Amino acid sequence: MKRVKLALERYLKGDSKSSCSGKPRFKSLSRYRTFTFAQLKQDCLQGKFIKLPKLGNLKLIKHRSVPDGFKLKTASITRKRNGYYLSLSIECENVANGSPDPDWSKTVGVDVGLKDFLTRSKGETVAIPQCYRKAERKLKRLQLRVSRKKKDSNNRKKAVHRLAKQHKKVADTRKDFHFKTSKWLLDNYDVVAHEDLNVRGLANSRLSGLLSVAVNPNSTSQICSNCGANVPKQLSDRWHWCPHCHYEADRDVNAAVNIKTLAEGHPVHQACGERRDGGSKKQEALSIAEA
Repeated sequence: MKRVKLALERYLKGDSKSSCSGKPRFKSLSRYRTFTFAQLKQDCLQGKFIKLPKLGNLKLIKHRSVPDGFKLKTASITRKRNGYYLSLSIECENVANGSPDPDWSKTVGVDVGLKDFLTRSKGETVAIPQCYRKAERKLKRLQLRVSRKKKDSNNRKKAVHRLAKQHKKVADTRKDFHFKTSKWLLDNYDVVAHEDLNVRGLANSRLSGLLSVAVNPNSTSQICSNCGANVPKQLSDRWHWCPHCHYEADRDVNAAVNIKTLAEGHPVHQACGERRDGGSKKQEALSIAEA
């Protein structure tokens, strides 16, 4: 009933950002995948079993133990193609709610690009895993088997089940890659700067344990990170070369350095501004011309 109420409210009134959802519709048996127990007994989790209301003792494979001092609040059971998953929400009243005190010397700028998954301000890149492309041939073969089966037949249901399991495997591989990448950033840096885009994988994952700074993405790839000159580029231009200071770097590396500079509170110099080493670009251009 609570979910129905929330769905109707989001459809009629919208959320905190005035974003309205679609019209709620009745969920058939095949679409009803998750239900939640709003209240749990604190001793319901015993070894490899959990005792739930109306269901009794259920055997489970525990991913991690509940930390000491935390209370069990709710339990959600989700049906997926390879089994049922249990998600427990826990609460601790002694956890401090203050903001982290970061070490700004451990700051990294991250640019999410097209050629690579992300590029750090030090020049290192993380390649795109191409999870879907690697499984594309197998997915195509399974999809063909589904299309050849008679509608509403048991063989078609089995073929759909095999196809869904393969899609879930691709999704799990992608999720594992995102988790390990964010965990690596969490272990090595205190501040991660990124463009103010819809990058939920960086903002809402385990990176919430460190300071995540969103900067204005305007012209981060167009401005030279060495002298601050405006160097226009097309999307197909993947290499940055500044005609003013002759600085060369990968386009994403140049953008990542600009993102880090903005996050640290330093402005990216404009074309008529001062260079970071103290000399103006006009003086440098004159010296180059005299040489």
